[in-house]
Amino acid sequence: MRITARLALVAALSPLAMLLPACEPSLPRPDNTGSTSSGSRSDSQADASVRVVNDGRTEFDQQVKNAIADLQEFWRANYSKVSGGRPYPELRGGIYSVNGTEVPAAARRNACLRQDPKGAENNAFYCTADDSVVYDRDPEHLVGQLAEKYGRFMITAVVAHEWGHAMQQRLGIFDASATGERPPTIFTETQADCAAGAFIRAARDGQTEHVSVTEQELEETLLGYLQVRDPPPVSYRQISHGNGFDRLSAMADGIANGVRYCFGEEFQQREFTERPFTSDIDYAQRGNLPYADIIDPTPDSAEESTLQNELNAFWAQAAESVDKPWKDVAIRQSGDPDCPGVEQASEFDYCPSGDYVYFTDEFARQAYNSLPDKRVDRSTGELTLIDDAPADYSLGMLFVYGWSMGVRDQLFGEPIEDRDALLDASCYSGAFTASVNDGEQGFQLSPPDMDEATSAVIKLVPSPKAYGAHETTALQRIQRFTQGYFGGLSDC
Repeated sequence: MRITARLALVAALSPLAMLLPACEPSLPRPDNTGSTSSGSRSDSQADASVRVVNDGRTEFDQQVKNAIADLQEFWRANYSKVSGGRPYPELRGGIYSVNGTEVPAAARRNACLRQDPKGAENNAFYCTADDSVVYDRDPEHLVGQLAEKYGRFMITAVVAHEWGHAMQQRLGIFDASATGERPPTIFTETQADCAAGAFIRAARDGQTEHVSVTEQELEETLLGYLQVRDPPPVSYRQISHGNGFDRLSAMADGIANGVRYCFGEEFQQREFTERPFTSDIDYAQRGNLPYADIIDPTPDSAEESTLQNELNAFWAQAAESVDKPWKDVAIRQSGDPDCPGVEQASEFDYCPSGDYVYFTDEFARQAYNSLPDKRVDRSTGELTLIDDAPADYSLGMLFVYGWSMGVRDQLFGEPIEDRDALLDASCYSGAFTASVNDGEQGFQLSPPDMDEATSAVIKLVPSPKAYGAHETTALQRIQRFTQGYFGGLSDC
């Protein structure tokens, strides 16, 4: 989050469109190429037989083959829905497995690997030159580590995204439009995320033969998919795949609406939230205000504002628009909030009898340092997935949800400790977030904050230490947050 100040930043060119950032450095290769990641298939599902060039015959490779077999069947059944009735053209160029930078002669028959043998390292991609899919099976590289940490269905999600690109190629989406320009990379990448979501729905609903995913496994997959977001850009030229919110909201829309939506007119009009840094100070802070500033509701001067002030102003105006009174919500740092009517207080919640949000310092600090991210040792290339990157708006989102619970209580007299309350709060929180993410002067979100908001919706908000899940899923909360963000309060 930031207050003000605008200065130009020097930008670098973005990498070519791929699922994962192509600028990750080389990583050391271990001797073991097997995967020990958790399963995402029922015991009754059989392994598929799919020809893969340079097949490593690891669990990773088998998960790819299982996903591909089901993807082929899925698109044979669904391609005609988006192609004007034309049948699905089979993949012509084949599937290629590589172990990091080890690309034997057989794999170099692939057009893209011939041009760049290291192109698949830490990556998976669809090659338009020969209609093929290539993936890096090394368990110490990014996709393998994501599968290890977030479950084996991560591999399926990655491959489903690449198959989305194959559909785009068949539908001519990569071709230049009437204006002579190809669609922006962020559009084609998030459309592929949407297509992946449509397939994920089939796997979740038991309509696939070789892969499946439970709701709990899908929660882990969504959190893991947040790791394949763009790093915060410093120029519009660096925008490629989309931030975490752009990518996950597109995937969630695909799960909800299916392939016709992903390749239809409504997706063509999609708005994106990724934007570059515009302040040298904000860039130096990586978009994060100090922890003390997030929990302090008092601005430093009359010209400045705080998150809490913005929340009260936003909701006072909304209440006035429907002729309802609004009492400003306060905050209270306390492990014992003394909230009448609350039998067992959590560590971050709204107290309806006192109109305040209470929190413990310990949990608030955990929330401030809670963003999933990647760290790379530039000297060795070693990659580590972390869960504790600074994230001021992840903490901020807990306050935003608290004020949203206040809306349920003050404006509508509704309970705040049930499923409907959490989903409504997700929608209200999306509407507020959009109001402070327009890039104008004053109190505004920073480029990384949409990633931080998405992470909080998935893992912080439903924590028993905060608002609790109340039988909601991460997918449902993301969908309602997205609904409020793009539709506003009238859609909530």
